[in-house]
Amino acid sequence: MRKFRYLLYKDYLLLKRDIAGLLLMFLMPAVLVVLMTLLQESTYRVLKDASVPLLLVNKDEGDLGRAIEEEIELSGIFKIDRDIKGVVPTQEQLEREVAGSRYTLGIFIPENTTETIRKNVVKYVVTAFSGAEELPALDSVEFVIFVDPTTKVSFYSYIVSTLKERTQKIEFEYILKEVTKQVNNISPIPISSAGFSGDQVVVDIRSARLLGKNMVPNPVQHNVPAWSLFAVFFIIISLSGSIIREREEGSFSRLLTMPCSYTEYLLSKAVVFLVVTLLQFGLMLLIGIFVLPWFGLESLNLGSSPLALILLALSASVAAIGYGIAIGNIANTFHQSSVFGAISVVIMAAIGGVWVPTFVMSETLRQISKLSPMYWGLSGFLDVFLLDAGVKAILPECLAMLFFGLVCFAIAVIFNYRRRLDV
Repeated sequence: MRKFRYLLYKDYLLLKRDIAGLLLMFLMPAVLVVLMTLLQESTYRVLKDASVPLLLVNKDEGDLGRAIEEEIELSGIFKIDRDIKGVVPTQEQLEREVAGSRYTLGIFIPENTTETIRKNVVKYVVTAFSGAEELPALDSVEFVIFVDPTTKVSFYSYIVSTLKERTQKIEFEYILKEVTKQVNNISPIPISSAGFSGDQVVVDIRSARLLGKNMVPNPVQHNVPAWSLFAVFFIIISLSGSIIREREEGSFSRLLTMPCSYTEYLLSKAVVFLVVTLLQFGLMLLIGIFVLPWFGLESLNLGSSPLALILLALSASVAAIGYGIAIGNIANTFHQSSVFGAISVVIMAAIGGVWVPTFVMSETLRQISKLSPMYWGLSGFLDVFLLDAGVKAILPECLAMLFFGLVCFAIAVIFNYRRRLDV
């Protein structure tokens, strides 16, 4: 135990001498979490408050035109104009306005649209009840949508689906009324369509919740754990570098003259860097709780299981430390370890949902992201923050990170053994 304390003190002194590197371990993630959260909050706000400019010319004075207008207004997506400087534009003027990029979308609803649909329904139903084999020719109704070439498909797809849905609903109502009228003409017992509509099926879309908690992560809930994990894994540059420097300078060989095992040598480094990573986690959580609200952001809610947070932090630290030790033993030079370590951490962060949340990724990328240890850690933290998950719920993620760290540690021991045999 005394030898191990000396090893701990040695690693503490090595870390203490690199003040610049130590400060970077804490300042870099602190700055990143503030900047990235502010940037994402701005983006979320722009998307949330976005008003796509839309020029709507409704020449129809019936139910369909009014229903389409109401539906578009209720969407909250569009900023609707109905005229240009007090003058209702023609279809040609509408096209020019959209072509000039003054509006993203332009919708033209022709005159007598509702009346045309009503007459078509009457023709169809009367012909059907008369027993005629040939159906009458029906007048067509043409909505015109002008689209800016840069417009997202989702915007005008929404408009098209709205037009179709409202048109079908109006057609259904008119068909129901006309069929009722025709039946009453031939039936001794009158029937009524009152109280019957196409709204019996109601789709209730809800965000899944547990114990009243909001299930949609805000920028604070995503970025604080994400950049905490990035910071923890970034210590591999310092950790692997210290292993390589000791090996190159010969101090590692002198240490082995002491009656201590290589495992003890690695464990002393692991303990020292474990303290560093836990301090990083603590700093980032404090920033989420106290600093980010200064910028008008929400304060981080830590959930109801501190033990789950501690277990996640420990597991992520073990994974990062094990990875750093493995790189330090596999790489032959400090340059190799620093370049490979930095690139691999950036890749793990990119696919693990640190930079871009996984819910906006494609299905293929979401499956690939599950290979990243940062994804495991981030999933666990989000479960705690959003689901009030306890220790049992986050055990799979913790076990995966612990297993990853232990495998890396074993790889480091094997590579060191092979290197000593080659000497």
